[in-house]
Amino acid sequence: MTFAATPVLALLISSAAVASFDVAQDKQDDERVKRIVDRIEKEIRESHDRTREEIRAIIRAEIQKSGGKIQPPSAPTRKVYLGITAGDMTEEERKANPSGIKIADVRGPAKDAEMMAGDILTEIGGQAATEDNIGQLLSKYKPGDTVEVTILRGKKSRHLKVVLGERKD
Repeated sequence: MTFAATPVLALLISSAAVASFDVAQDKQDDERVKRIVDRIEKEIRESHDRTREEIRAIIRAEIQKSGGKIQPPSAPTRKVYLGITAGDMTEEERKANPSGIKIADVRGPAKDAEMMAGDILTEIGGQAATEDNIGQLLSKYKPGDTVEVTILRGKKSRHLKVVLGERKD
């Protein structure tokens, strides 16, 4: 009977050893996970601290630039709307009007001011209008302003008053 009990006893002992090894391994794994989590949490805290300091430095620099005066946020910029679409000029039209914009389509304020497709817009507010500078010329105005424009219709020059609208982007 002793001979048969020996393998069973050996099996029980080896199972207990494996179980205790597994418990020890699990404990080591738990400790390793805890160390990793602690390290990550520390990195996150330090990152938040650095970000907070960077934000404070930006605020200090902006306050110094403004001489210590806090300026209220500016109102959103309202963009003006004339209501024209530019078309292509023929060579003949370009030679006769090197600084002008051929109007292909009119709507809104331009239509209300009786501009027409085919007109050539030559001036806005007394300044020569081109496709390159129309945005700059219109940026001097705000929606609701009245601006005098000069157009060429056929061979006749006309002055029109346009009440600028607001562009909805």
